[in-house]
Amino acid sequence: MGEVSPRAGITVRDAWRALDEHFPFAHRADWDNVGILLGDPDAPVRSVLVALDATPSVLALCRKTRPDLLLTHHPVIHSPLKSLRPDDGSSAAAFALAGMGTAVISAHTNADVAPRGVSWAVARRIGLSGIRPLLPGEPSDACKVAVFVPPDAAERVLDAIDGAGGARIGAYSRCSFRTAGTGTFLPAEDARPYLGVPGREERVEEMRLETVVARGLMPKVLAAVRAAHPYEEPAIDAYPLAGGALGGGVGAVGDRKAAVSLEVALEEIYARIRPSWIRVAGTGKRKVRRIAVVAGSGSEFARAASEAGADLFVTGDMKYHQALEAAAGDMPVADVGHGSAEKWILPEFRRVLAGRFGKGLAIRVFMEKEPLWMFHPGERRGGKSD
Repeated sequence: MGEVSPRAGITVRDAWRALDEHFPFAHRADWDNVGILLGDPDAPVRSVLVALDATPSVLALCRKTRPDLLLTHHPVIHSPLKSLRPDDGSSAAAFALAGMGTAVISAHTNADVAPRGVSWAVARRIGLSGIRPLLPGEPSDACKVAVFVPPDAAERVLDAIDGAGGARIGAYSRCSFRTAGTGTFLPAEDARPYLGVPGREERVEEMRLETVVARGLMPKVLAAVRAAHPYEEPAIDAYPLAGGALGGGVGAVGDRKAAVSLEVALEEIYARIRPSWIRVAGTGKRKVRRIAVVAGSGSEFARAASEAGADLFVTGDMKYHQALEAAAGDMPVADVGHGSAEKWILPEFRRVLAGRFGKGLAIRVFMEKEPLWMFHPGERRGGKSD
């Protein structure tokens, strides 16, 4: 799809739709809060600030530049708010942004598990090739939906499902499977059948149209199907899928062009993603060629990284006992910090919006360092002491 003319008017909802095509908001963890979290979906958008969090520095920049939309990775509103006050840490950012008239979209776990999501962005940044999900198939609440429909109405029903956000698997949309069959029904005397006549049993050619839908979208999708279906009482099967997945996956794994020592691999990672630090558990007795990545808090996936044949696992928020396990094993774990890795999804957000809206949007990416900093005796922040 080409650029949108500035004259057409870009709205918050338009920005949400563009992001939803690449990072489907329905594919979020059930505990997460994503999407349009603040503001009028139909409000116009001319400028966007992209940031990891709504930190004091980000809020100060919003006051200075007055963007119409703030796009964050971490949700500005995570849990239900009992109040909206400037002196309450859980609501202070939302209070400030609401006062500025700045809308907010947050794309969190839906961006984590998207096919070209957070970990993929880091893996590409550090120069890996052949990148694929570490654990294919994002954990999801996928459901199967089967609609029985006359063949000449199948496309219309699929259009409705697609328009409601269903029929998506990873980077693919309008995913379906169709089988032909015979439907039977006996309309009551007061029925108004699309095919046949009341009081007479009918046998008609029908198609079973199957697709997948995130559970959170089921009410919207089923309403869309019923609105598009020609039957007065359409037959629809909907059921959860055990271990269901809607594409994408957790983490990423890929290979360097050549195997190098652990020290060289870490130096290159430091130069490419510019973390505030790299903490390492394990010495690594073998050369590093295959690297697994789970950006953010992902140290619990170390075993999956090892099983994928990784020579090094890059993640964040490594805990003490996880570090002990890594130190005792043969695959070192590099903790590059939480935000230092996740911040590389921000340019991807900009790429998606710029690709859709072109010059119709002024987009600025704001990157910050980790909120934690390392203290070393004899040193001051900003340089060594005298």
